[in-house]
Amino acid sequence: MPRMDRRFLTLVSIGAAWTAAACATTAQEGGTLRVKVIESATDKPSNVALHLSVGRKSGEPLVGLKPDNFRIFEDGKLVPEDKAKRMLLNPKAAEVHITMLLVDLSGPIVESPSFPELIKQVGEFLERLQPNHQLTASLFDGRDELRTVLEPDENDIDKALSRIRHYRPEDRKGNLNGAIVRALGMLDKQLAKSTASRKLSNLVVFTDRGDMAAKVPEEELEVALDKTPADVYVIGVGPGIKRPELGKVARTDAFYSTQLTDLATGFDHLGKHLAVGAEGQYLLSYCSPKRKGQHEVEIEVITEKEHGKFTHRFNADGFVKGCSPKNLPAFVAAKDDKGDDDQAEEKTAEKRTAEKPAKVAAKKPSEDEDSEKAAAPSEESTEEAGPVPAAATTAARGKAKKARNLESKADKEE
Repeated sequence: MPRMDRRFLTLVSIGAAWTAAACATTAQEGGTLRVKVIESATDKPSNVALHLSVGRKSGEPLVGLKPDNFRIFEDGKLVPEDKAKRMLLNPKAAEVHITMLLVDLSGPIVESPSFPELIKQVGEFLERLQPNHQLTASLFDGRDELRTVLEPDENDIDKALSRIRHYRPEDRKGNLNGAIVRALGMLDKQLAKSTASRKLSNLVVFTDRGDMAAKVPEEELEVALDKTPADVYVIGVGPGIKRPELGKVARTDAFYSTQLTDLATGFDHLGKHLAVGAEGQYLLSYCSPKRKGQHEVEIEVITEKEHGKFTHRFNADGFVKGCSPKNLPAFVAAKDDKGDDDQAEEKTAEKRTAEKPAKVAAKKPSEDEDSEKAAAPSEESTEEAGPVPAAATTAARGKAKKARNLESKADKEE
């Protein structure tokens, strides 16, 4: 009996528009498209840059737009391209979606006829998100460490799937809690390294049971879930799933079913949601012909059958010739500069560490080692899956995290 826990199924909210000094933006509902500004900036010599979200009023993002789909008006007059060079920069410079898929291969599904279907669904999930997400895929069993089959800088999904096919669990008491804590730590490090001005992270956990190792207490897991800025999703499919336990992990959304035939439904459900949240993003950059004073720019987005627009005010004082639309806007460049400084500090720290005596270095525990906790492994749950109430509390996730409604449910009877 599949169960969808719809805790955050609305499209990723764009939120209030961030504007640079002396700039203001107004989203307009004219036309069939919704065009919203996420961030904006004006820079010398005469650059105007806008990080946009474009979608239909139904909430569906509009993908595949080209520079020709954007018409620019300043103070009510159309500005031709020969007077205002423009281009679409890579939106990943402004916004990054970091997503990690964590797959439990300690349970009976590894020997079941459904294992090839699981591998297929993992592949389709990763392929769907690959264009707009920075992806990591890791496996776990009852051991402390994770087995990463797809690194953030890798693109070969077929190779990752081959690694899953050849994976053999060594400890069948799945360390779900420990794997989640470790995965959240990996996501936090990836977020810290990103130079994008807007960063979002997601952890998607697949399991056919729950935590069986009892190595990491629920209290420690709860602390990690409360601290992380990541959205956490669960796909629980299998006759042995521990739904009450998994409900505490799925802080954002979840899919549950006791039937392995519902694997495709679960991965498709969450894959669509995450894909939509990262689509329809554009980073428009153009060179304004204005040289001083306050001005209003209107950006109109047009396709063969649809259109939408918004207005934005900017100050052109100090604008001069010599602009290139290839220049990164201030809200991206500032992050890049900070990232360079952080990288320099990291390299310096690494150099100092390397210069320490070998005896001292040998005493330092590996970054990937967990402190082991003595605990008797829990027995696999044999209780029948039934309706589970939504989590009653919403955890604080940091400044970028908003409270989520955890009450809405949808059930499908067997």
